[in-house]
Amino acid sequence: MEDSATTRMRFETAPLELEAAFDGGRITSDGGLLWLAQIDRDLGLWEAVAERVPEWRGGRSVRHPLATLVRQRVYQIAAGYEDQNDADSLRKDPLLKLVLGRLPETGADLASQPTLSRLENAPGARDCLRIARSLGELYIRERSRRGTPKKVLLDLDSTDDPTHGEQEGSAYHGYHRQRICTTPCSSSTARQTS
Repeated sequence: MEDSATTRMRFETAPLELEAAFDGGRITSDGGLLWLAQIDRDLGLWEAVAERVPEWRGGRSVRHPLATLVRQRVYQIAAGYEDQNDADSLRKDPLLKLVLGRLPETGADLASQPTLSRLENAPGARDCLRIARSLGELYIRERSRRGTPKKVLLDLDSTDDPTHGEQEGSAYHGYHRQRICTTPCSSSTARQTS
């Protein structure tokens, strides 16, 4: 990298000659996005979802197509970047730009955190129901290509993740008779508020 203070580092104690270089240029650790983008193209998954998300931008000029915004947000989450603030640095990520149809070096930057926040707040309850139905229809369409299944297994996980207090992402669960984490959160997060 151009801004790296260390260009090469040798490890003399290793049985084999080992050298680390920090001049790899713009690189990414999210290679799985290529596979995800290919699956998305084959299924038309996020295009179908984007058709159900309401356009909130009105008469303003639209810099990012709605389908691209949906895909950007989903790809970021799939790559482990759940926090929308990550969009501000990932909007220049070469691989993310590539899988979203932009040139890595010269293509326009992707959407920023405020735009993705508005995207997530745009759908109402009816829109969410339409999105869920479109995902169900897509599943049925793809599943029917392989014929009728011989067996259907429903794996219902009743594991609870108890929380203490009324923190965000928790709710009372009647079966467990306690407040539990209703969103993906770790047990350590739940215990921190006790």
